[in-house]
Amino acid sequence: MRNAEKDELEMTARREAMLTQGFRLFADRGIEAVSMQEVAKACGLGIATLYRYYNTKLALVIAIAVRQWNDYKEYISLQRKEKHVSEMTAAQELDFYLGFYIDLYREHKDLLCFNQNFNNYVQHEGATPEQLRPYVESINVLARFFDELYEKGRKDGTIRTDLSKERMFASTSHIMLAVIVRYAQGLLFSGEDEADMTQEILLVKRMILKEIVVS
Repeated sequence: MRNAEKDELEMTARREAMLTQGFRLFADRGIEAVSMQEVAKACGLGIATLYRYYNTKLALVIAIAVRQWNDYKEYISLQRKEKHVSEMTAAQELDFYLGFYIDLYREHKDLLCFNQNFNNYVQHEGATPEQLRPYVESINVLARFFDELYEKGRKDGTIRTDLSKERMFASTSHIMLAVIVRYAQGLLFSGEDEADMTQEILLVKRMILKEIVVS
C-alpha cells in the first residue's frame, strides 16, 4: 500500500475515534465538563494530534453533531424506502415522521441529551452562522421531508392546510422534541425512577395527529 493511502486510512481512523469518543464523553458528562485533553486520552492520542484535526473544542463539538445527525438522516432515508413513503397519504406520512421522535426517545437518549447540551454550548461560545451552517444543513432534512408531506396534503386533503407549512412544522416538531428531551433527561416528573415514558409520548403524538389530520 502506498504511503499516501496508508496515511489517509490512519487519518480517517483517527477522525472516527475523535468523533465517536467525543460524542460518548459529551453525551455522558456534558460538553462543558469534558476537556479536549480527556477526548484525546480516550482516543489514545496526544492533545496536539487532536488539535491538528480540530483546532478548537467548538469545531469538534459541531463536527460531532453533524456526524450524529447525518447518520440519523441516513436511517430515516432508509426507512422511507422500506416503508414506501411515496405511496402513503399525507396523514399516514405525518404519523410516520412523528414516530421518529418516539424512536429517538427509546433508542437515542444519548443523542437527545447531547443535542440539548449542544444548543446551550454553541450559544455560550458565540458560534457564528457560518460555523453552524453544516449542522443546520444536517438537521434541516426533516423540514425538507415535511415540505413534500405538506404539498401531498394539499392534493389528497388528509391533513389541514389552512395552517401555514412553516407553522405546522414548527409546532409539531417543537412540541415533540421538547417532550422527548425532557423525558430523556428526567426533567418531567414520572413518579418512577427510570420509567419508560413511551405511552405518554404516544399520547402527545395522538393529540397532534387529532389536531392536524382531517377525519
